[in-house]
Amino acid sequence: MANTARAINQDRLVNLFLDLARQNTPPRAEKAASDIAFHVLETLGFTCEYDDAGEKVGGNVGNLIAFKKGSIEGATPIFFSAHFDTVEPTPGLEPIIEGDIIRTDGTTVLGADDISGLAPIIEAMAILHEEQIPHGDIQLLLTICEEIGLVGAKHLDPRRIKAKYGFVLDAGPPVGSFVYSAPTQDTFEVWIRGRAAHAGAQPEDGISAIHVAAKAIARMQIGRIDPETTANVGIIHSGTATNIIPFECYLKCESRSRNPEKADAQRELMLSIFREEAEAVGATVEFKVEREYEGYVLGLDDEVLKIGREAAESIGMEYIPRVTGGGADANVFNLGGVPTTVLGCGMTNIHRHDEYVKISDMVASTQLVLAITETAARRSEKN
Repeated sequence: MANTARAINQDRLVNLFLDLARQNTPPRAEKAASDIAFHVLETLGFTCEYDDAGEKVGGNVGNLIAFKKGSIEGATPIFFSAHFDTVEPTPGLEPIIEGDIIRTDGTTVLGADDISGLAPIIEAMAILHEEQIPHGDIQLLLTICEEIGLVGAKHLDPRRIKAKYGFVLDAGPPVGSFVYSAPTQDTFEVWIRGRAAHAGAQPEDGISAIHVAAKAIARMQIGRIDPETTANVGIIHSGTATNIIPFECYLKCESRSRNPEKADAQRELMLSIFREEAEAVGATVEFKVEREYEGYVLGLDDEVLKIGREAAESIGMEYIPRVTGGGADANVFNLGGVPTTVLGCGMTNIHRHDEYVKISDMVASTQLVLAITETAARRSEKN
C-alpha cells in the first residue's frame, strides 16, 4: 500500500523554524525553545512532560517527553527525536530568507542543527492531528545538551522510552538518507608540565610545555586516519607571558571510529606520543580519558531501516542508507536497546556561520516523518 506525499503547510513550518531559531538556546539554556514546542504539542493532543535531566546537568530545563496514544491498536510504536540546543549562543539572531534558503547575516550560526529536525517533526504532528491520520503510539524525545556530548539523552531514563524503534532527525542532507552506522568517540584531556624559567635570562633552565606539545602534535596523524577513523587536537591553552618559559600546557583531543578497536588504538597512540615527548625532556604528563559515546551498527535488514525505506519509497523519495563520522542521540538510544536511525535533514554547513537550510528540504523532511508514521501504523508491534 503506497502513500502519497502529504501536502505541507509551508508557511506554518517556516514560521515555526524562524520562531525557534530566534531563541538563544546554547546547551543548558534551552527553555525558551522547549516551551514553544511544549505548548504546540499540547494543543495537538500530546501529553507532555519534562524529565530531570536539566537539574542533573545544571540547565534551565529537562528533556521534553511527549506521547500521543495511537488510533490503531497493535501498531508498531515509534519515536521521533531532535535536540533543542545549538553549538553556540545566538543572541539577537534574525534569520534571513532568500528564495528557498534560510541563513543568518554571517555573525552567528543559524541553529539549523537541529531546528531543521525539530520543526518538521512538530509540523508533521500538526498535520497528523488536523487530518486525523490513523497512527500507532507516537513518542517524541526532544532533548537538551546534545552538542556537548549527547548529555541530555544520556540522562534520559531509558525506561521512559515506550517505542520499539526510533528516528532521530539530526544529520545533513540529503533528505531520504538513513544512518546505519555511527562512530565511537573518546575525548581526552592532556596536561603537560615542564619547568618555568625567564625566557631571556635563563632559558636553559626551563622546560617548555608548549614545545613538548608541539613536537608531539607534529608526530601525530590528525584528521582522516582511514575511512572509519578520525582524530583531532581541538583545544590548546598555555603560557602567561612571552618572557616566561611556559610551565604547563593543556590540550583537549579526540579520537573516533566506527570500529571501536580503532578508536581505542588511535587514542592510545596519541597518548603514547605525548608521553614519549614529555619524558624525552624531563617533563611530566597527565591524562583524563572519557568515552563520550559508543558507536552502533544497524543491519540493513533491521526493521527500523525497513520502515524507513518503505516510507521513503512510498512517497517517491530515494532511500539512501549511509554511514557517518558524527555522533547523535541515536548512539545513546541504540546502546539502551532501542534500534534507532538518524535521518538526513536540510542542515548544511553546520557549526559554521555560513550555515543554512533549504525550505524545500524541511518540507520533504516533514513529508518523510508523516510517511514513517503511516508506514509504522501498518506494521504489527510483533514485527
